[in-house]
Amino acid sequence: MFLHKLAQSKSGVFIFVLSGFIIGAVASPLLKIGRANLNQLIIVLILLTVAVVVVWPKKEWRLLSLGALFLFLSFLRFAMTEPPLAPSNLIFYHDRWVAVEGIISDEPTFDNKQKIILNVVKLKVITSDDETRSVSGTAILYLDHYPEYQYGDLLKLNCNLAKPLDSAEGEQKFSYPAYLARQGVWSVCLNARIKEVESGHGNWIYGKILAFKNVLVDGVNKILPEPQSSFLGGLLYGARQSIPADLKLAFSRTGTAHIIAVSGYNITIVAAAILAILQGLSVPRKRAFWASIVLIVVFVMLTGASASVVRAGLMGIIVLWARHLGRLSQVGRVLIFTAFLMLLFNPRLIFFDAGFQLSFASTLGILYLSPILENYSRRWPKIFGFKESLLTTLSAILATAPLIAYSFGSFSLVAPVVNLLILPAIPYTMALGFGAMILGLLYFPLGQVWGSV
Repeated sequence: MFLHKLAQSKSGVFIFVLSGFIIGAVASPLLKIGRANLNQLIIVLILLTVAVVVVWPKKEWRLLSLGALFLFLSFLRFAMTEPPLAPSNLIFYHDRWVAVEGIISDEPTFDNKQKIILNVVKLKVITSDDETRSVSGTAILYLDHYPEYQYGDLLKLNCNLAKPLDSAEGEQKFSYPAYLARQGVWSVCLNARIKEVESGHGNWIYGKILAFKNVLVDGVNKILPEPQSSFLGGLLYGARQSIPADLKLAFSRTGTAHIIAVSGYNITIVAAAILAILQGLSVPRKRAFWASIVLIVVFVMLTGASASVVRAGLMGIIVLWARHLGRLSQVGRVLIFTAFLMLLFNPRLIFFDAGFQLSFASTLGILYLSPILENYSRRWPKIFGFKESLLTTLSAILATAPLIAYSFGSFSLVAPVVNLLILPAIPYTMALGFGAMILGLLYFPLGQVWGSV
């Protein structure tokens, strides 16, 4: 009966089929699907395709066969993300001392070490007489803080190429190889010795975006003293490396570390809050919607437009669209389709990327819990969008609390209260900080005056 009703609904078929793909992305690592399973998966997919054709006249069986087809398509897509063990791929040369040539494919990050993602294009095994080979693959390097390298630098170096080691006992929830694999990184370059550096080999547009971001970072550091500049940097563009260790520890203990990370969790809250604030200031609904969209796009560009930030921005736009449209059923389908597209591009996100999980959990909370909370708070006064901002924050907290407790193994008892006190003020803080940053670019003394306020 249920399948019959579902088969009669076009939206039901759409959700059922795409959910099959999403479930497959979750199940693949649990079933240990890998490239070794490719032949079996291809055979099963051929049989399922034939089954779809045969049972097409029967709607219920058509629905089940389509769901199974997309489930195994997900298995196949997951298996294909594992690189083949071939001479043309970097993983073929693990446990060897090699000379490699590659381009830094993203902005380096800094913590205890300078972390660099290197897209390798050429390799030579130093201990043999083999000639230089053209290879594909991505490796991670951990270097000293100085000299600093930039996106687009072409590095020529010698290193010991190795497979990433798994986490130590007692940390089973975190797998270092899986963490790197969801970024497409399957190799580590150990004891790297840089021989030569050439700049300007990356994407020109992305390079300019990052260069402009660095100008903004320098401006904020000049306008505000520490630790205020580092805190604002964490809010606006996710730069957390300069934040003092004691402040980081305080954020962690109170369950508020997410506010200094550019994530979908943050942007969904901020996006909904901005829309509420603009409407609270009597800005027409349509103008408030488009102004919020523009602000998110500008924010994504200013923070460097990395894949995670673009994904976060997309989540924020979905929340805004839902608030503007007011039709949760239609927005729910868009959210499932968005998850499907992201997992089609990278099926490892859903199981190994906490940011992806929190983004969707917080978005679901804002979309479906927020209206329920609004029914219980109808008599609360509406002052400059503060009520809406508070309800948005509470919805996101309720939706993500179980996931945070599971993923990080602990949950601060004061976290909900602290988040409720802090998060409604974050959009205002970001707006004031963003204003100081832009004014500092236009006229530095004006930026200093604004920043001091």
